[in-house]
Amino acid sequence: MNALKTFSLAALAACALPLFAQNEPVIDPSHLVNKTAPKALTALKATVGTTAARGSTAAAINPALPLWQYSVVSPIDGNTYTGAVVGGNPFNRGARTTNLQIVLVPLRLALTGTPRNFDPTSPDTGCLGGSTAFTLTQQSPLFNTVPNFTMNGVNMGTVTYPDAIQRAQFWSAVSSVSPAYHLGMNVTVAPVQTITTANDTAGNAGSYSFSGDCSTNSPSQDNPARWAAIDINYLDGQLISIVGSLGLTANQFPLFVIYKTIITEGPPGNLNGNCCILGYHSTTDLVPANAPGQTYGIGSYFPPVNIFGGAAGGVVDISALSHEVMEWINDPSGVNLTPEWGNIGQVGGCTVSGSTHTPGQNNFEVGDPLSGSFQAAISMPNGVTYHPQEEAFFSWFFGGSSYGAGGKYSSKGTFSGFAKTCASGGGTN
Repeated sequence: MNALKTFSLAALAACALPLFAQNEPVIDPSHLVNKTAPKALTALKATVGTTAARGSTAAAINPALPLWQYSVVSPIDGNTYTGAVVGGNPFNRGARTTNLQIVLVPLRLALTGTPRNFDPTSPDTGCLGGSTAFTLTQQSPLFNTVPNFTMNGVNMGTVTYPDAIQRAQFWSAVSSVSPAYHLGMNVTVAPVQTITTANDTAGNAGSYSFSGDCSTNSPSQDNPARWAAIDINYLDGQLISIVGSLGLTANQFPLFVIYKTIITEGPPGNLNGNCCILGYHSTTDLVPANAPGQTYGIGSYFPPVNIFGGAAGGVVDISALSHEVMEWINDPSGVNLTPEWGNIGQVGGCTVSGSTHTPGQNNFEVGDPLSGSFQAAISMPNGVTYHPQEEAFFSWFFGGSSYGAGGKYSSKGTFSGFAKTCASGGGTN
């Protein structure tokens, strides 16, 4: 894997399967469990967030991406933490709307040899009715407003899901000094981009069958009753190349949308340990938090019946995409450091036994502590009910009284206190 990346991952592991995609072995959902980002990659990227690395540069003074800077002394450990968040500063009196430039990029995976194609812009009538995964993503509350969007009993207004989250997590400031604070979503669509590689699970990518798949498409059609798995070591270079070819600038966030495709941490033939990553966000360069350079992200739109057991399995429709969008907004470089936390959500570790310390995680990744927990379902004008993920608030990571709506520490109120230290076993108060 590219060691210069920090990946914000929703991930799970499966049983070992045969190595050749031509066999198209069956995925067993009973063997799927959550996993988190590789600790070595997290640690390597996190070193860029040190004071020494945050020199005064033109990029840091004038970042192309609209950012606001924070500095907080955490009562959890007494340390000072600084970072940068996408958008305007909700603590500034009179803060107004900041429009974010989102570029949705439909990503087609074309497997050769035993041909299988997975394309978010192609129909999958058995799973999605008359629509496509890409259209359903476009029509979702990620990019369209919802009237009277309520979080923790507080009305956020007519807002998108990302706008509602940001208003809610800083509600004590928004409600008092910046009621007009908003994140606007200026969305454009790029042409379909295609990655072509051999269908070989010992190589870059392969296909698998799944008993209970809702698709009625034949193997020769796009989005058949199969799933694809692709190695992140190969995929990430392809994404960076595509970002460059599209001529995007650092104030734009390309969000790649995939369908019936999961990502592995290594060859996809070993789903026992390598699988599965549902999305991530990163940057094309190793950069400080206050100048993230060219950011990008990828996430899968999931059908209502999928390899993780549908809604009960913790992932459906936009849950993975919402996870990544919110983590990009709150930690665009992946190096907004926090007190160490873990043993919750998709993150393990964060335990101390005698002289043995099992590390947790120490960055402001708002989705990871609540992977598998949905926000209240949202019905949209297209007739689809969406399930964005619940997100942890700023105050959960840094401690103290909550800035959040309803005095809570997460967007649906699952967290009523801040993160516990690893000395206390991690988890949440």
